[in-house]
Amino acid sequence: MLVITNRNILSSKEKNSDLIFGEQLSDKGPSEIRLAHASFESKKWKVSLVPEGKFLEKEKPKIEEFPSYREFIKLLNHCRKENKHCLFYVHGYGKSFKESLDQGYRLEKKYNIEVVLFSWPSNTGGIPIKEYKNVKRHAITSSTALDNIFEKMSEYLKFEFNREKLLECNLTINLMTYSMGNYIFQRYIEESMYDGETNMFSNVILCQADVDNYNHEYWVNNIQAGKRVYITINENDKILGWSDANFQKDRLGRTAKYLTSKNAIYFDFTGGKNINNIHQLWYEVDGNDVLDNFFQTVFTGGRGESVNGLIFDGAKNSYIFK
Repeated sequence: MLVITNRNILSSKEKNSDLIFGEQLSDKGPSEIRLAHASFESKKWKVSLVPEGKFLEKEKPKIEEFPSYREFIKLLNHCRKENKHCLFYVHGYGKSFKESLDQGYRLEKKYNIEVVLFSWPSNTGGIPIKEYKNVKRHAITSSTALDNIFEKMSEYLKFEFNREKLLECNLTINLMTYSMGNYIFQRYIEESMYDGETNMFSNVILCQADVDNYNHEYWVNNIQAGKRVYITINENDKILGWSDANFQKDRLGRTAKYLTSKNAIYFDFTGGKNINNIHQLWYEVDGNDVLDNFFQTVFTGGRGESVNGLIFDGAKNSYIFK
């Protein structure tokens, strides 16, 4: 799994130094990113840094000389060879580096896709409400890192591939921002630095978004996707319920009203089989084939609204279970 992160690098004497990355922002600043390879071997994670490029101060290297370019193209070639779609995944609040790796691994195994993980420091520790606010500040500053990543990915795609060529070989790149990962994405979209780079993603999935429902349509309407933008909802979501209760603002992923973005397709999964109060809809719900088929479809560039077992509710402006 290819990992991109703005976390700090641990010294050899620190706890969990074998995982390389810690729970704070990079010492070089929140927009500083490093690449690594992560593999799960013998029930243990093995992480190795991708060496940085070494260029002279006045030197202008060619695009193909950047390590990040080589890694990205290697990834796409691997996807083509293995006939796998690619999902760029941004995790949510309260995840250690190891836990973010675990989530990426679960996505890969359950949906037979290749995951590119953006791992950001969302588990700083402390009293929950105070930690939540601290992590939210990390999310704000991490939007610059996300911009750097998407800008480079978009440039590399234009140089080596284009989306039409990828589609010809049945390969799509899709994006899922999950929980508070959506707040990073919102800040990125709202900033003047956004230049439509997300058009490289066939589907953009805002899953159980820990962002305000109020006025969400203004920034969601500005998201450029190659095909579609999806928003998932569970009104009984226990994790977003905690956020609702403590900060008195309806969460987008927990509110089935004011679904007014003309750019997004809403899916209200509330009350579905075995969904109950689950937050991690893409993994923790057992025995719901319709839900699994939805995620399998949108993670591979397909139309979520065409999944059997779902019907459009015009009064709510969302798809629901039949």
